[in-house]
Amino acid sequence: MIDSVVSVLQSASTVYVATHAAPDGDAIGSALGLAWILRSAGKQCTVACSDPAPPSLRFLPGSEAIESRRPEAEDVLVVVDAGDLSRLGDLYVAEAFKGRPLIDIDHHLSNTRFGTLNIIDPQAAAVGEMIYNLAAALNVTLNPVIATCLLTAIVTDTIGFRTSSTTAQTLRVAAALVDAGAPLYEIVQQSFDNRPLPVLRIWGKVLSSFQISDGIAWASVSQDMLKAEGVKEEEIKGLVSLMRGTQGVLVSALLMETPEGDVKVEFRSDGKVNVADIATVLGGGGHRAASGCTLPGPLVEAERRALDEVRRHL
Repeated sequence: MIDSVVSVLQSASTVYVATHAAPDGDAIGSALGLAWILRSAGKQCTVACSDPAPPSLRFLPGSEAIESRRPEAEDVLVVVDAGDLSRLGDLYVAEAFKGRPLIDIDHHLSNTRFGTLNIIDPQAAAVGEMIYNLAAALNVTLNPVIATCLLTAIVTDTIGFRTSSTTAQTLRVAAALVDAGAPLYEIVQQSFDNRPLPVLRIWGKVLSSFQISDGIAWASVSQDMLKAEGVKEEEIKGLVSLMRGTQGVLVSALLMETPEGDVKVEFRSDGKVNVADIATVLGGGGHRAASGCTLPGPLVEAERRALDEVRRHL
């Protein structure tokens, strides 16, 4: 499959690279990294996302040029780090994604293989690791810009190489990216150690009141809580993993109310419980140890549905 993808990309002049709404480090890092790879190969490339890069990722080269437009006349479309086209949010309209090659590059077990060409590797720690391999297949030499984007993708999706998906190959790829000029220390600082005070205040409120019962830790964050501190829901990254690290917790769930009244739910486990199965039942997806979904509100009803499903799986 990778040979077919390389052939399609090499024959294209213009490429549209999209990633999922409410993007994380793997989404932004992989999309930007692929764009810089394609530009090095002489292609014109647009990176698109329905939401802007979060503040912690705006140090990445090219993040300021991410567009929120749908595909236009590009020769090839590429979607990275999205298990389904619906994950693209406002970018996705069926007609705009027809009539040309659509390449799906992802590592989610729940991926629906929506592309005309699909490179899916659930064993990869991050899509950034897969894009690194694609760069080699395209005979593109890594430079500091590409390496910074791809290493950010890997570092953030492995929570600093701490997830069970981190393999020896992941570490070899990371070392190669550092050799190519990626600043590991800066990436870690920007991604994990640069949180605004209002975000930490939200963390404090949640950590002082989250609940634990029968191996489940959970908390809900309302729009009123977010507005009081001037924080957006996509900025609350990492809190659900911290909750999961509590002694005796098998699964953690963080529910965040959106301005539209829906509720985004993040699940984490130590890998013994497959939270991808839980999220899939609820209309989402993800990995064995990390997944998510979006439920209709109100918040209290979404919490009941999510916890009922976790309990059923446990």
